[in-house]
Amino acid sequence: MRSRILPIFVLLTLLVSSIAVVNAQSVSFETPTDVNIAAEPVTLTLLHNNDGESSLLPLSNTVEPGTGFPNTEDVELDIGSVAAFKTLTDENIAEAVGGGNAVLNVYAGDAFLPSATLTCSVDDDEAPVYDALAQSQIDYDAHIFGNHEFDYTPSFLERFIRGFDDGGIPDQPFLSANLDFSAQDGYADLIDADGLITDPVTDGRVIGKSAIVTDTITGELFGIVGATTPRLREISSPDDVEVLADVANLVQTEVDRLTDEGVNKIVLVSHLQSIDNDRELIGQLTDVDIAVAGGGDELLLNTEVPTQTQLLPGEGADIEGEYPLVAQDADEKDVYIVTTAGNYKYLGRLDVNFDADGLITEIISESSYPRPVIPESDAATELELTNTVVPDPGIEMSVVDPVNDCLALLNETPVVSSEVVLDVSRDGVRGRETNAGNLITDSFLEAYDQNAEEEGFPARSAENPVIAIQNGGGIRQNAGDALPVGGAPGVITRRNTIDVLPFANFTTVVTDVTPADLETIFELSVDFTESSGQFLQVAGMSVVYDLSQPVGSRVISLSLADDTAIIEDGEVVDGAPTVTIVTNSFTAGGGDGYETLADNPNKTQLPLSYEQAWRNYLEAFDEVDGSPTISAEDERYQPGGEGRITFVQQLYLPFVAR
Repeated sequence: MRSRILPIFVLLTLLVSSIAVVNAQSVSFETPTDVNIAAEPVTLTLLHNNDGESSLLPLSNTVEPGTGFPNTEDVELDIGSVAAFKTLTDENIAEAVGGGNAVLNVYAGDAFLPSATLTCSVDDDEAPVYDALAQSQIDYDAHIFGNHEFDYTPSFLERFIRGFDDGGIPDQPFLSANLDFSAQDGYADLIDADGLITDPVTDGRVIGKSAIVTDTITGELFGIVGATTPRLREISSPDDVEVLADVANLVQTEVDRLTDEGVNKIVLVSHLQSIDNDRELIGQLTDVDIAVAGGGDELLLNTEVPTQTQLLPGEGADIEGEYPLVAQDADEKDVYIVTTAGNYKYLGRLDVNFDADGLITEIISESSYPRPVIPESDAATELELTNTVVPDPGIEMSVVDPVNDCLALLNETPVVSSEVVLDVSRDGVRGRETNAGNLITDSFLEAYDQNAEEEGFPARSAENPVIAIQNGGGIRQNAGDALPVGGAPGVITRRNTIDVLPFANFTTVVTDVTPADLETIFELSVDFTESSGQFLQVAGMSVVYDLSQPVGSRVISLSLADDTAIIEDGEVVDGAPTVTIVTNSFTAGGGDGYETLADNPNKTQLPLSYEQAWRNYLEAFDEVDGSPTISAEDERYQPGGEGRITFVQQLYLPFVAR
């Protein structure tokens, strides 16, 4: 754990309020065996957040009149931002330390997300990883691996981890009990030998399964165990990182190790993508006191604290439940679960009293609730808000300013004008044909045409049918639900194309795909009981689904663009041709459960990303007034598409991956 380095005004406050606390702060606690201090009753302040997802800059909420604030018309209020989040975190640490509390601060995964903001780091090897630079200035005790940490493969994650350094040596623990990095290139000097990290880290070996943190104020020991979604390989790109599915046993093994070391206050921090998954996991465990959930973006509120104290003005998120939730472990002992909505919009804080045996005797309700992150602004003044913060100047200078400069350049780079509004909404691309999906998959066919001769592929023809597919989960909403931004005809910029297709996916050609393989692939596209995000946008073909049929029997027909039938009346047509598929490298590699494609050895990666393929296609449209333009008359890109995907009955999505 990093020493709690507090601003000078905080230290002065502590000096005046409690000489004993200041004296305690000067004690050095190296390891559990070094100190061997008997546990005593202690108050823990647990700070937590999750799913920051590269939302480094302020977001905006619309605060309407009549919602409890004095405005008489709509007010656009800046919310969030990592600089304001740091200030709020510092204030809560100072308050807790001033009261003599122990403090833990944990990050429950998805510390970055492919987006235009992250591109400012990815595209420039000389630039810092701005997410790491910002987070390293916040006093965290541990990070847990989420799924988005692997979206740019472990090679970029390594760069991110090494961005947390003290004199060139990584010092921030990164935990997961069910991930094994031992076979991954570049990680040998980052992996802790036995997986149990004891703070402070001085040897750079920051990747482990669990950690023991010695609080520098109270001397008390706390254990942290990490866990990551076992679906990681389906929804991200972990390469040679082994993803172990037996999460409950692996977590319990780490909990038992901690208790064997004399640690009796244990926090599980996970990124399982839904708080329901945490509830289920807790029911299989013992000796966990508190669980911090990540990946679900759920918002919990304390019913004993005024809602306006906890909720961002203009917040539209659903309330998942009470802060904290209570679940029972395998011994029917209460375990307290907390989480927050992401994007640096909230800082969670749970204050609990432990007795000397490590049992929670009280939740301190009046101070246990999510804190909204609201930077100072004229709009906040107009709304008469009193819980605003001044964004941290260090992060403003080192992170916010260069990221703003980078994004401004991307915003000033036009790609195409569009006379039609493109649907990139989450519900759309994951559940129905959209005109944006048509554009993207058409660009894959164009990429095939442009690279076929050089790569040794035959030209597209009746004898060599080529189709294109794009998983809906790979089309993102960083720019909003529509392009051009704002939902009206206009210009689409380079920032927009990166925001929509942000992942490190390369355009990939898969040959010799049989009709039976196609049936398997498209049945998975509408199998919403086993996976999510896998719904396919298509080009060079059309498909009809009947969702009233059982999973595995929903593809009614599938035809190529020249009307050659592959599937009719739910059956593969005898003599139907094999096809070539152009897709992204994630899907070609089996992401979202497309094992049929993963098992096909006939793959060729083209020398352009899926975003570049789309951008090249957009830039090649006929010009209008000197700018390539998507015409309102183009039947392929009308709202709702042109009938490539048809449903016999309305499509329903039970859940989608985050």
